[in-house]
Amino acid sequence: MINILIYSTLTVVLFVTMRALYQRFPITLFNPVLLCILTISTFLLLTQFEYKTYQQGTLPIHYLLEPAVVALAFPLFKQFHQIKPVFFALCFTSWLGVSLSTLSAFLICNMFASDDAIAASMAALSVTTPITLLISDFLGGIPAVAAIMVILIGVFGGVFGLHILHLCNVQSMQAKGIALGIACHAIGTSAAMEHHPVAGAFSSAAMTITAVITALWVPVFYNLLDSVNFG
Repeated sequence: MINILIYSTLTVVLFVTMRALYQRFPITLFNPVLLCILTISTFLLLTQFEYKTYQQGTLPIHYLLEPAVVALAFPLFKQFHQIKPVFFALCFTSWLGVSLSTLSAFLICNMFASDDAIAASMAALSVTTPITLLISDFLGGIPAVAAIMVILIGVFGGVFGLHILHLCNVQSMQAKGIALGIACHAIGTSAAMEHHPVAGAFSSAAMTITAVITALWVPVFYNLLDSVNFG
């Protein structure tokens, strides 16, 4: 109980500190999630502190992950009047994004002759961590590998996503939000919310729809791809 109180408190204090630093110096690489990951990883490596002990000490934060994702639906509620007219187009875009993500990951794994467990771990990366873990485990993948990849993709999108979209001359707030929501899930949605309310709403909608489509479609699509001989 003491460990839970200490480790959870220290982790929250670390995040609040990094967020304050980001607000004071809004530099892309000062993303608070990225800085927290780097700080905690460095601490664990240098001190050889048991990761399992730290994980057990931060279980309350872990349990709050799913409610935190659900809370991202609030901007969706506020901006639903803008989303409703393009709802079906948004569903199709989300399906297309999920399909291309799974296909790309499968072809890359096939190209490098990865084993089946690694390929299955890469099948569902355009979705939040809890859903990725379930799908990866169902397909025979390695949940830990899937979780790491999802977090890295989310952090990459949160740090560089808006800059990449700017370089591609994407000006529409709706398009920015949809791209970040489909590709970078919760962390990308958080970045979209900070960028603009409309981008945040569309990102939240895209992330939610993508989660549903991923859970229903990816296992079927992956098994279909796996049955095709690409050799």
